[in-house]
Amino acid sequence: MDYEETSELNRKHIKTTVTSDEKEIEKHTSSFLHPSNRDNIRTKVIGFDAEWYMLNHLRYFKSWNYDLAYSSLLNFLRMPNVTFVGVGIKDNVAKLETYYGIGCRNAVELGPLAATVMRKPRLSFCGVDELVILVFGLDLREHRPVSSAYDYVCIPLSKELAKLATVNVYSYYMIGNSLIRKM
Repeated sequence: MDYEETSELNRKHIKTTVTSDEKEIEKHTSSFLHPSNRDNIRTKVIGFDAEWYMLNHLRYFKSWNYDLAYSSLLNFLRMPNVTFVGVGIKDNVAKLETYYGIGCRNAVELGPLAATVMRKPRLSFCGVDELVILVFGLDLREHRPVSSAYDYVCIPLSKELAKLATVNVYSYYMIGNSLIRKM
């Protein structure tokens, strides 16, 4: 069952779509490529994360004949004017390439980016919680759903897990976008 969920983070309403519909995946992937009024920089910044429990579902793209969705993801991650940012993104991208043949042209690790832009080498080793506090003064703990365990193999994703992913990825975007604009 597919669904949409709206979350609030830093006074922004963020719509998350959970879907396995091939046309919806294509629509949402291509929607990221449309310029917005805020995009005054050469590259579009997109937060990226992968849960390896969930990536096992990529094998269904081929078994369910998801050729369009798989191709969309492949092409999207290779776009030259898109920079994907995240914590642990280099490892995620390496695994995507190794296990699924999906490469990413521009992946930037947020810790080292923050260390360079803010001239604080210790930031290279920080996670999203520390970085978002330093860059925005925002405490993510109050925005994350409270749970000690998540069911990553549940199809579709639970609303709680979708919210967790939304908070993390939108935080990556906010941090990366802010830091890249300061370069």
